[in-house]
Amino acid sequence: MRFAQRAPLFIAAYGAAALVTSATGPAAAGACSALSNPVYVSGSSAFAPVLQAVANALGSAVSIVYTKPGSCEGLDLVLKGVLDTNNPSVLVPNGSSGTCTYPTAGGTVDIAISDVYPATCQAGFDPTLPSLLASQKDFLGPVQSMTFAVPSGSSEAAISAAAAYVVFGFDASTPANTISPWTVPGDIFVRFWDSGTINMIAPAIGLVPGKWANATNNTSAQTAASTGAMQTDILTAGTKSGTDTNATIGIVSSSGLKTGLAPLAFKAKGQSCAYYPDSTRQATDKINVRQGRYAIWGPTHLVANVDASGAPLGQNANTAAVQMVMQALVATSQAPGTGGSALTEAQVGTLIDAISPPVDGYIPLCAMQVSRTTEIGPEASYAPPAACSCRFEMAAAGSPVAGHTCTACTSDLGCSGSTPACNFGYCEAE
Repeated sequence: MRFAQRAPLFIAAYGAAALVTSATGPAAAGACSALSNPVYVSGSSAFAPVLQAVANALGSAVSIVYTKPGSCEGLDLVLKGVLDTNNPSVLVPNGSSGTCTYPTAGGTVDIAISDVYPATCQAGFDPTLPSLLASQKDFLGPVQSMTFAVPSGSSEAAISAAAAYVVFGFDASTPANTISPWTVPGDIFVRFWDSGTINMIAPAIGLVPGKWANATNNTSAQTAASTGAMQTDILTAGTKSGTDTNATIGIVSSSGLKTGLAPLAFKAKGQSCAYYPDSTRQATDKINVRQGRYAIWGPTHLVANVDASGAPLGQNANTAAVQMVMQALVATSQAPGTGGSALTEAQVGTLIDAISPPVDGYIPLCAMQVSRTTEIGPEASYAPPAACSCRFEMAAAGSPVAGHTCTACTSDLGCSGSTPACNFGYCEAE
């Protein structure tokens, strides 16, 4: 295990933040503040699977209270210091989510979860959203890709940025502004314009969220309120008739692709062909995201208030619990067991398995080979502190991608040549 020593991220007051599994039933409804070590999180609905994986890992050490109004509204709550009046749920470790209640005025959010950069929400949804202060920080979590989704019975396989601009900007309103086969307005579904899904796709097709047909109308039948609602809309419309099957299209995160939905390959501006997020339409290896060919992706943004050293500060007399949750959320971007993270290699490996496809659609940062610093911006080569490409591919696809060899190991002594480091049970380059 060759982990370079790095500057400490933060060390939680719980010491090494040991991850423990606890199987429990749904939490009984009551005051959220009465829970054991509550941490208040709000934002992206697509991020629910990752938060659930963290809840499973941390067990009874914390209670994760979660609302999902959308990425940009989650950022509003932290950056503006606004109380959260959405209905919270409690993510029960290895069980069904329960409920709790906020005070009448609302709850104070500790961590905002956004699929997109705060600057993206500022430009595309809320121009009054403040920029981050020196006392706030954007921590980067697992990578998410967004996709154009159709019913699995659709004959369509790809869409270009130019075609998507017309489909979602004009909603098949006139023959001149219609792209076949997406010719039925009622079968074209969008998210409300605060959603991280729409805000990430928007710059990829050159159409700001406020100009998407129906996106600013949250009462429209074509505007889905969440990832789950979008799934239902596409599945329902796509089974009405043969015509509707091909005419139906929507947008979801890769983690939102469920049985009955299929992604479209996307041809970005300047590309000569279209790419799926994965090596094929059916694959789950996310290799085209990880190597920079599929364009619509970005890291999850975990925004919190911080102290002078950059460590997260809880807003509810719960700093230690907030730091424990944040450690787990950013663990795959750190070198486990060193100054970069207090979590062990085994603990991080468990999280990698839990958030990866096919269970979830997220990519741990340790499996990425490219990075970017702006929404759909230029890509740069990326070498993680402790690579986990093999652990990810084995978890996500059950085997390495074509041309990639994964050698099992228990220590660096079992690795050599171009893959000298034993990381998460496999030989890696670093």
